[in-house]
Amino acid sequence: MATYDEIYGKRVEVLSSDPTLTSANAGQVWYNSTTGTLKSVVSFGAWSSTNPLVTAHGAGAGTGTNTAGLIFGGNTGPGGPKSNATEEWNGSGFSTGGNLPFSRAEMGAGGPQTAAVGFGGFTAPPPPGATTTVEYDGSSWTSGGAMSAGRTNLGSSGIQTAALAFGGAEASSPNPSNRTEEYDGSSWTAGGNLGTARYQLMGNNVGTQTDGVCVGGYSGGAKDLVENYDGSSWTAGTALPTAGGNQARNGLSNTIMVAAGSPGPNDGTKCYTFNGTAWSQVGSLGSPRSSNAGSGDSGGSIIAGASPYTKVTEEYNFGINTVTGAAWASGNNINTARTLGGSAIPTVSDGIIFGGGSPYKDVTEKYDGTSWTTVPGTLTTARGYLSGFGTSTAAVAAGGYTAPNNPQSLVEEYNGSSWSEETNLPGARKSAGNCGTLTAGLIMGGSTAQPYGANVVNTAFEYNGTSWTATPGNLPEAKGQGMSGGTQTAAYYAAGRTPPNSYTQKTAEYNGSSFSEGGDVVSISETTAQGAQGATGTQTAGLATGGQPAKTNTYDGTTWVTSANFNTGRNKGMGGGTATAALIAGGGAPGGVSALTEEFTGQTTTVNITDFTTS
Repeated sequence: MATYDEIYGKRVEVLSSDPTLTSANAGQVWYNSTTGTLKSVVSFGAWSSTNPLVTAHGAGAGTGTNTAGLIFGGNTGPGGPKSNATEEWNGSGFSTGGNLPFSRAEMGAGGPQTAAVGFGGFTAPPPPGATTTVEYDGSSWTSGGAMSAGRTNLGSSGIQTAALAFGGAEASSPNPSNRTEEYDGSSWTAGGNLGTARYQLMGNNVGTQTDGVCVGGYSGGAKDLVENYDGSSWTAGTALPTAGGNQARNGLSNTIMVAAGSPGPNDGTKCYTFNGTAWSQVGSLGSPRSSNAGSGDSGGSIIAGASPYTKVTEEYNFGINTVTGAAWASGNNINTARTLGGSAIPTVSDGIIFGGGSPYKDVTEKYDGTSWTTVPGTLTTARGYLSGFGTSTAAVAAGGYTAPNNPQSLVEEYNGSSWSEETNLPGARKSAGNCGTLTAGLIMGGSTAQPYGANVVNTAFEYNGTSWTATPGNLPEAKGQGMSGGTQTAAYYAAGRTPPNSYTQKTAEYNGSSFSEGGDVVSISETTAQGAQGATGTQTAGLATGGQPAKTNTYDGTTWVTSANFNTGRNKGMGGGTATAALIAGGGAPGGVSALTEEFTGQTTTVNITDFTTS
């Protein structure tokens, strides 16, 4: 029998601990002398839950890669209302892109995220489908040349300047087409017909215009047929292991990923990859789905949405790492249910909350990463709608309201055991953005009086532990009840309520001397006031939470994207931590004020090390 040395040209290393590993170490074998085990790094493919779409839908079109994908159009609810939404995937979550010029489902697609093309589809049943073509430049859509025949649920290959459209339904279903058309970036011309007419090809985005692939579909039933296009004609390819349609199909002709689809719920979880020679079944999806959009290939893919209408997204990774998606988990309840309180929670293992309503409270609670303890120190003045920042032993509580809704400029400091009154704010302030430390804090916006919305302001103040000074510049817009994080010289203030009674998705960024506009949050603060009223993360790694229903976004300093949503929708709670380890406590929830705590853990990757017996 050949030895490892003879096969690989090197001996098995003896190490006292496992080495630092990368994808280049796949197949490496070593002996861990401390644990007495023979170990190896194994590459494998698996699906994991990842961050959701902004808007639930099915039958959307998808194109791009697993780190720069594009999803657009689709059905958004019972009865089939169509969407004009475009969503961009950055490898972590979705953000909103420029809307389609129409609402449409079951389109064909091609190209990268910044130079995509979409065509066909339908707006209202029954088909025939549309002839329209649109092109995307990374921010907006413009019209392209029209196809000769309108089709829906058609297949596609290629890029914006060299696309391929084939099959689909040209009239009321079932009426499958074998028509093929080629696009040069301005106009469509006829290509060679498919060998077998078929439809339910929406989501087929495989190959190029001169090396295209048509996978599965329906024509008098589900098909396992695969055909390859060479730029002029179609020939039979290697058949799918299982007949089906409405799968997400992506990649090039030798890196194909086929995921989910119909018929049947069992087939809706199956996934296959193709290496140019043979099909292989790989890890199954977590939940069955059909009429889904996707992007990527056999080395890495996402699949998003489905019929019926979901935001759920799953991610396929092939490599040495096991990926665990971001998630929220229940923690122990706070002792006093409250909303509209202040917080100083730099980490999930050490922080405090204080004040809040309803009615207004003076209670302080401390969190140690496991449970909340009511501490002896109480605010000198019970109040809610207050702002807070700092740590569990050096915190600031600023502003707020006291009963019956009297605006306050009060400031108190906490030393780990008691609160004491300090220098007041220059003016009353309620539900302002806040971040920083006891000696370098920041208060942004908020409201100065009742009614709240009519008195929201754009001014901000810095705190040095002794006194308050106005910031050199003001917020780009007046707002309060938003979500904030960072430091006194690198802060963000996202979403919130604007006068007289509107809501914004905009983000303001502060650099220590002036404010500027950052990226818009997605799906937060659209119709109701939001807010985890504590600093959460940094300006380049922020986390925004709040809402009924629950929403979570993460921020990289430029773009907000979707993240795993917490479990019980509520707003105006207390929060803190970092973008990868955070919590939200209390808040206003359906049925009353909440005592719930939820903890957030960001996406993690761990190397898949296999142990072998040495006996």
